[in-house]
Amino acid sequence: MMNLSIRRLPEEEFPDAKHEWDSLLEKSVTNEAFLLWEWVYSWWEVFKDASRELYLLRGKNPMGETVGIAPFYLQKETLFGIHKRNIIRFCSSIETYPDHLDIIATKEYEDVFSEAVLTYLIQHDKDWDLIKLDGVHENAIIKKYLTSPHPELKELLITSVPDANCPYLVIDKSFEDYLKSFSPKKRQTLLRKRRILMNREKAVFKTVNCDEELQKHIQALFALHDERAKQKGIKTTFCGEDIYNFHNKAIRYLLKDGKVMLAFLYKETEPLVSYYCIKYNQKYYYYQAGLSQEGEKKSAGTVLFSLIIENAFKERCKEFDFLRGSEEYKFYWTKDCRKDYSITIRKDDFINRMTHYSYTIYRQVLPHLQRIYKPIFR
Repeated sequence: MMNLSIRRLPEEEFPDAKHEWDSLLEKSVTNEAFLLWEWVYSWWEVFKDASRELYLLRGKNPMGETVGIAPFYLQKETLFGIHKRNIIRFCSSIETYPDHLDIIATKEYEDVFSEAVLTYLIQHDKDWDLIKLDGVHENAIIKKYLTSPHPELKELLITSVPDANCPYLVIDKSFEDYLKSFSPKKRQTLLRKRRILMNREKAVFKTVNCDEELQKHIQALFALHDERAKQKGIKTTFCGEDIYNFHNKAIRYLLKDGKVMLAFLYKETEPLVSYYCIKYNQKYYYYQAGLSQEGEKKSAGTVLFSLIIENAFKERCKEFDFLRGSEEYKFYWTKDCRKDYSITIRKDDFINRMTHYSYTIYRQVLPHLQRIYKPIFR
């Protein structure tokens, strides 16, 4: 087994790590958008505070080449002002709800880097009380390692449970052929809605591809989203000054390399609907949306989705990822779904063992309770 040296990346080196980070990500087994330096660094710029420390672990081979990055941070939890525990998490996993997270490593080094990271964490177990990894890709490097037998894992208590359903559409044909997979009625209804809105109503499809008026369009996205949330009585996490500042930074970083799309349908000067998508590794990731009351009446959301998905087909992408959530509108476009997982790692002591076993039993019993007492668990 090849030896790797693991060290924490100092915070002062983080701003200059973009090229090394993203180059390694391109070669990584899990090459997903929410692991991009642009996303993680924007999150840290906005959400760092006195209760958090970066805990980025960088692995180098004997030749001094970086072959792995574990994008962690350390959260210091308090209760009534008294220190309670330290939790290691994936960067950005709390405020921005990213999906398909993992450590970053090429296939050649995925096992050895996973082992090196776990060995480092065990050797530095005074740093942390709990490791909570949410939004983990179903085929993640770290998940495969933690759910396989390894001697060093005997010192840890590990649970891995499904965390979210993530619908996705495989793009392997033309858009016209894709529409043929719809029932005749569904296809005709969609095309009729497009004709009415785009031809009769003269709606305009606009995408933001440069910094020109970017601020205006980000504000419009948030305003539409807020309008929709209030209209539906939904409590949204896509609001507030810090969230706005984060996405403002992330979008600007991503836009430089064409890794983001803000798409709108306008009726004259008023936006009817906006979708915020990330474009990376031949994939579209649908992240967030805003829809006006008039836009809902005119089926603007469905029409804009069809136009963006059509774009993905034209660009010969391999997938359109709807990300977490089993909302009905997502399954209008696809029947395929993957799962993200939540992985919890505890030290093997008496209290943690009781917590671990109690939680394991709870997870086993919960589905049966949900079937019996379905109305209560809605």
